[in-house]
Amino acid sequence: MSATSPLIKLREDQKRIEEILKELENQKKEIDAKYASVLEEENKFLEEFRKCRDPYQYSRLEIRVNAVSRRRRELEVKKQEIDRKIRGHQEELKKIKARIEYMKPKGELVTYKEQ
Repeated sequence: MSATSPLIKLREDQKRIEEILKELENQKKEIDAKYASVLEEENKFLEEFRKCRDPYQYSRLEIRVNAVSRRRRELEVKKQEIDRKIRGHQEELKKIKARIEYMKPKGELVTYKEQ
């Protein structure tokens, strides 16, 4: 029984980490979608910004570009943070899988018959 208890605990840890990874992947997809929309918006404003000749309009666009680029930078930080978390959990999952594989019984049980 003592040999199976660590295996059971490792399998529970493996399931827990896999759930965390799924959750992080979902968060990453959401942030990637937000980042893409903010990046598209920033590019649109930058294009208008380059074409603008009116000083008043130019200053208004500059304020909007700065606000959008600030949001983009914040999303980049969140994106990098989630990527680091995903890499860390994936490494931990690899280690757990290797431990499980190492702790599994390697051979078959041989029963001896009395003759």
